Amino acid sequence: MRPESHANSGAAGKTQRANTAFDWLPWHIIDRILLPAAFFLIAFVAALTLWQLLMDHRQAEIRGETREQASFIKSKMESELRARILPLGGLAARWSTRDGRAENSAEMESDADLVMSSHPTYQAIEWVDPDFHVRWVNTPRGAAQTVAAADFSANVDAVSALRSAAAAHSTIVSRPVELNRADLKTAERGLLVCVPVYANGRLSGFLVGAFGYKELISSIIDDVARGYWIAFYDGNEEIYNEGVRPTAQDTQWVETTDIRFQQLTWRADVWPKPGTVSNALSILPQATFIGGILLAGLLGFSVFLAETSRLHAKGVAATNRELQKEIAGREQAEQALREAQKMEAVGQLAGGVAHDFNNLLMVIQGHALMSLNRTGADGTLRRELAEILGATDRASSLTRRLLAFSRKQVLQLHVLDLNTLVSQTKELLPPVLGKDIKLWIELDPELGHVKVDAAQIEQVIMNLVFNARDAMPKGGALTIRTANAELDEEWVRGHAGAQAGPHVMLSVRDTGHGMDQETLTHIFEPFFTTKDRTKGTGLGLATVYGTVRQSGGCITVSSKIGTGTTFEIYFPRVEEAIETVEAPAATLKVLEGAETILVVEDDNAVRRMTREFLKIKGYTVIEARSAAEAIQYIERDAAPIDLVLTDVLMPGMKGRELVERLAEIRVGLKVLYMSAYTEDAAINIGVLNPGTEFIEKPFGPDELASKVREVLSGTPATGSYR
Repeated sequence: MRPESHANSGAAGKTQRANTAFDWLPWHIIDRILLPAAFFLIAFVAALTLWQLLMDHRQAEIRGETREQASFIKSKMESELRARILPLGGLAARWSTRDGRAENSAEMESDADLVMSSHPTYQAIEWVDPDFHVRWVNTPRGAAQTVAAADFSANVDAVSALRSAAAAHSTIVSRPVELNRADLKTAERGLLVCVPVYANGRLSGFLVGAFGYKELISSIIDDVARGYWIAFYDGNEEIYNEGVRPTAQDTQWVETTDIRFQQLTWRADVWPKPGTVSNALSILPQATFIGGILLAGLLGFSVFLAETSRLHAKGVAATNRELQKEIAGREQAEQALREAQKMEAVGQLAGGVAHDFNNLLMVIQGHALMSLNRTGADGTLRRELAEILGATDRASSLTRRLLAFSRKQVLQLHVLDLNTLVSQTKELLPPVLGKDIKLWIELDPELGHVKVDAAQIEQVIMNLVFNARDAMPKGGALTIRTANAELDEEWVRGHAGAQAGPHVMLSVRDTGHGMDQETLTHIFEPFFTTKDRTKGTGLGLATVYGTVRQSGGCITVSSKIGTGTTFEIYFPRVEEAIETVEAPAATLKVLEGAETILVVEDDNAVRRMTREFLKIKGYTVIEARSAAEAIQYIERDAAPIDLVLTDVLMPGMKGRELVERLAEIRVGLKVLYMSAYTEDAAINIGVLNPGTEFIEKPFGPDELASKVREVLSGTPATGSYR
């Protein structure tokens, strides 16, 4: 159930979700794929990052080792080069005591041989006079003679080196020069170490040592940097290379260092050989990367399985909740059905009791009335008879309430506005509630119409108000509210007897002491009450229940100890216009008659009492104890019968069946039915047709005479009702 003002509240959220940008995507796929994909990407990025860190680390190690090799080569080259020219300086110091004459050449050559035998990298040691003429050349034993020019005047680089040595009075190393050797068809690049020799302060000549780059550098680096390629440059000229140049891939590993040798600065490029790089780059990064990818895949798959399991568990839980909800709904519906069946059974029992009790009341009431009419001025006897009549009135009221509970009362249904009825009832409530109870009226101005009995619904409101008042002995608040409501199928399943569709709700809410669940299960049962037996009969809420159900509505109650109770009544909404009920015009009493009436009643006491009521009004009465006896009388006696007054329910044959049989025998009989059930009840149980003339037991002589006169005359009779 939901009020109309909130009927679309749930749909708004669904519509909003349906308009999202991702509505075209299947949400279960997103839930199952998105999280595993996120975990896979995170693990993959982590593996890639670790791989990159390991690669960077290994590359840094390779660069560091290459840098160390370059530094070692620098130190090695500088120290070895200084050591190679050191003997020339010693010879120059020794020869400075000589004047460089030719007679000393043999001794000088002998010294040069001694130096060359100790340092085989010398290609030649030459003696050059101050005019740059070569006086003699000494080469290693067994080696081919180095071809040296008779003078160095044609060799610009050599002359420049000699002059610089003379000017600086120190050893000078030349730039790359051509070294001609007899055993080589091409010139070899090398360098000259020029050491000036002074004797007695005068330049005697130059001691020149010739070194070929290949032999010199190879002898120095022969046992170092075996896993690395090395290239040496003097300026832009490559002076040594091992036959391999760095590729584009090798450029990332090349380490450059400067080698300082006398006045020269060489550049050395060092880079690892492919085998060195492959050995240094272990499979750990690759293994880590591949393992990371596998781990990322495994993690993603594990998360996928976990997410799938979670979604399955969530689905199972949702299904379980739906199942539990359905079970709870079925249990609620079954409980409501059991309650409805229980109330129906109690109602049938109450109706049966009321039927028999009405017959007894009619006999008691009739005898009391006739005795009262025959009693003279004896005040004591009249008071006692009046007390009997008062008790029968109260008993009759009790049976009517039982009939209301069992939905067997007469209802005058009219289309009306429930707000108007509540407003009219409101005027009667303040004296009933007292000053300690605050009354609040909340009426829906757009309230729909209902088709009910105004008097009975007013009595329903009063009964609920009395019940609420008794629940608030220390005061409180009472709220009467009306509203339009829409009962849906789900709500109806939990409330037996309710029907889905548009309804009008009438609620009465109090702030009293409330009721527990056990009390709520018995609250509408007749004669059940939580009050003292001297303060209530227990029929107030039972009457409310019966009236509401007979009007086509349903009633619910919710309560909690200490917070109060709320009764909600739902009447079907109708689209018909409000009816205007006019009061009947007052007419004169005409109750007597002289017609003949056939009374058919199986209860002897009731039959005799009915006979007496009619006879005192002047009618001729013929009695029949059963339907069969009435048929026999009509068949054998041709005397006119003006009216058949028959009970509705009799053993062997119902009143309607009796009338149908009599109509076959004698045409034009007028019929009046009587019963301890109400007219609606007689119609509902199938013994009467709508519109049939009917009088309800117990009735008095005037009431019976008025109804008889109405049927006989064909128009409503004038008269009074007790």
